[in-house]
Amino acid sequence: MDLDSFLGIPYRFKGRDKKGIDCLGLVWLYLREKGVFVPDGDGLPMHSEAQEDYMGRLLKALDGVAERVAVPQADDIVVMRLPGGYTHLGVMVDDQNMLHVLIDRPSDLVPLRKYRHRIVGIFRPLRRRGSLFEFLLTLYPPKGNV
Repeated sequence: MDLDSFLGIPYRFKGRDKKGIDCLGLVWLYLREKGVFVPDGDGLPMHSEAQEDYMGRLLKALDGVAERVAVPQADDIVVMRLPGGYTHLGVMVDDQNMLHVLIDRPSDLVPLRKYRHRIVGIFRPLRRRGSLFEFLLTLYPPKGNV
């Protein structure tokens, strides 16, 4: 995978490709290209970039597909709280640097220490490789007859 292809992508609310992307879309796309599947949302609507209930929704969704860790490593998801009520995500490219995108800036690498006071949690995705369908079955197993 070419990390450089993830740098300089412009921000676009709900964007999910390299033409324009939001922070969740960037994490989702980066990990997907590495064969690690995480959902690109929690199934509930997002009406604006700053949504009051989003932090709780995000943490609940991540708890279902990742484990919380204290020491970051490559491919870990970083959840942060930004001023103005924004929930923000980034993905670690190594144990020091995070890939992220902000509303007013294109995607870039930054040292994680720059955001250390804003971190709410670091999540290590469960290593689910295979098809997206197989991954979705682990999140939503078929219900048996009662």
